[in-house]
Amino acid sequence: MNEYIKDISFDDIFNLYYPRCILFATKLLGNRWDAEEAVQELFINLWAKGKLDTINGSVKSYLFKSVFNICIDVQRKNKVKQKNETDAPEANDAAIPFNNPLLEEELEKHISDAINQLPEKRRQIFLMSRDEGLSYRQIAEKLALSEKTVETQISRSLKQLKASLSEYLPGILF
Repeated sequence: MNEYIKDISFDDIFNLYYPRCILFATKLLGNRWDAEEAVQELFINLWAKGKLDTINGSVKSYLFKSVFNICIDVQRKNKVKQKNETDAPEANDAAIPFNNPLLEEELEKHISDAINQLPEKRRQIFLMSRDEGLSYRQIAEKLALSEKTVETQISRSLKQLKASLSEYLPGILF
């Protein structure tokens, strides 16, 4: 352990720098939610991987440089995500005209069956998004999950549903 931190514990470092790192990340990202995730990722890695012993120099400099780098990564990922969302064609319910109530009923049954095949927690998250119209953030808060976890679970749900319903796909857009 280097000379700067030999007499200080992880808890002391966390208590001293966590709030400061959150403020710094919030300024960089403009979003408290993403800032908390970024800083939590940093401290989890420090603790889990025992990186505290490998810091050379100032702990403060190391932490703030790490937060800065993580925030840059978050911004890159958000730009890619936004680009993908704007490039994806918007689907609306009016795009699928059903003239046959029997076909509509059969399709609804297949969709319901496919949703019921999702793992329980994934199904719950998916239905909260689609049926209740909750945002990723609202779902995350209700289920005490990270927003990123909710996003991942919905993405996996859609992937699984597309695979399950592939024979109906020209008529179904997610």
